[in-house]
Amino acid sequence: MSDAPELVLCIPGPWASREELVQSVSECDAGYVYAGHLLLEIETGFTCEVVFEGADPAVPAAFVAVGPHWAQSEAMMDVARHASVVYLTGKGGSREAAEAMMRAAAALVDAGGLGVKVESTGIAHGPAYWTELCEQLHLQTAHRALVVYVTGRDVYSCGMHNFGLPEAIVTPPDGDLQEAADLLRTFTHYLFAQGPVLEDGHTFSVSEGAPVYRVRTAPAMDYGPDSLFNNPYGAWRLEPEVLQKAEKKAGWWSRLRH
Repeated sequence: MSDAPELVLCIPGPWASREELVQSVSECDAGYVYAGHLLLEIETGFTCEVVFEGADPAVPAAFVAVGPHWAQSEAMMDVARHASVVYLTGKGGSREAAEAMMRAAAALVDAGGLGVKVESTGIAHGPAYWTELCEQLHLQTAHRALVVYVTGRDVYSCGMHNFGLPEAIVTPPDGDLQEAADLLRTFTHYLFAQGPVLEDGHTFSVSEGAPVYRVRTAPAMDYGPDSLFNNPYGAWRLEPEVLQKAEKKAGWWSRLRH
């Protein structure tokens, strides 16, 4: 798709002015420099747009809402005391682009940033954890950083468009929302890590002997006009497959089959 979706990262910080931010980025020697309103990675030439704003009273509550796993931490208290907010904007739509954006945000964390909120997914991470994720990108940690799972009548992923991939949706057959979220986590990680050629009607199972799901094309969730959550690549809906006992013993595992 030529018109790749935007990936936007929000980084609150202690910087009193744009000039102080520029100086902090320079002093931390993370391999980035300012070039006008762009942040430039010296080694690769990657650039993303930088928007510097003053303190925003809505930011702390927004971080708590999508970062409940660290809401009570000292790091979250630091977010409440932020002096400014920086937004990094670039194109997603591929693993390479998404990881480049993550590294750019890590440079700002290294320069004093207090956390990272993924505006195009709806999740926030503390500074130390973000740094850890970016140091381990070779272990496919971008999937953990940029994808979330929403539970309701349906359980669905949000954030796969950052990699240029469809979302996944399932209606829990037994009402177990956590099990459904774990299923989608495994399935979307498989899409991210292996890049399989998937077609309507293929089947998927997380392991040998586990329930089998028929994969069907479906529209992605509609979050409304201009939402950064919208996925232009659509979605895969996983539908439970009823199998005979003999079929269940045939060696189902966590790969797709025709």
